[in-house]
Amino acid sequence: MEYTRRARMTGARTRHWARGGVFATGAWLVALGGTGVPPAHAQTASQSPVDVIRARNQAVTDVLDAAGDSVDAQEREQLKDVINDLLDFQELSRRALSRHWDARTDQEKADFTDVFRQLIRNSSVKKLGVYRADSVTYHPPEASDEGVTVTTVAYKDGKSAEIVYEIHEVGGEWKAYDVVVDGSSTVRTYRDSFNKEISRGSYEAMYAKLLDRLEEDS
Repeated sequence: MEYTRRARMTGARTRHWARGGVFATGAWLVALGGTGVPPAHAQTASQSPVDVIRARNQAVTDVLDAAGDSVDAQEREQLKDVINDLLDFQELSRRALSRHWDARTDQEKADFTDVFRQLIRNSSVKKLGVYRADSVTYHPPEASDEGVTVTTVAYKDGKSAEIVYEIHEVGGEWKAYDVVVDGSSTVRTYRDSFNKEISRGSYEAMYAKLLDRLEEDS
């Protein structure tokens, strides 16, 4: 399917109510697992990128509505799956490590991607309030150099946040490799952090800190 290009403005008109989560950085995202993901969230061949994002957001809303004011452990795991199913963790990991990715062995790449995935999943359910928007506006997809860009605007309590999904097709499904919340790129944020840690020491030292963080989250 062909998508047109159009100029878009990011962030200037929005208020940052959504920046508290992982990709709301988490951000409204976005596992590879399947613990009770609602069947309606599964992608079909006919779905557009906007359809996929809308279905994901509705699936999150359905879980939260069913949970009410108290989210138990099982529902929290279910939310991790639903929120993060949209992400291409392999591509996100590659872009986040940037120039340091090619220097890694295949095993190191796999290990990093797995740990990074777990950290993002854990972070995505720490502040569930960011997923309770009053309404969301979905703009038509735009062609980008590497796939499709979908811009959404979420509204809550008179404030708004622009959430932009950079999406490409992987194995017949639409997956996001970056989410930009009010101009703040998930990939860029992690890349800057990883580069800083590696420049201070080494990749191995940075990776060890990620493992420590994951243990703290467990």
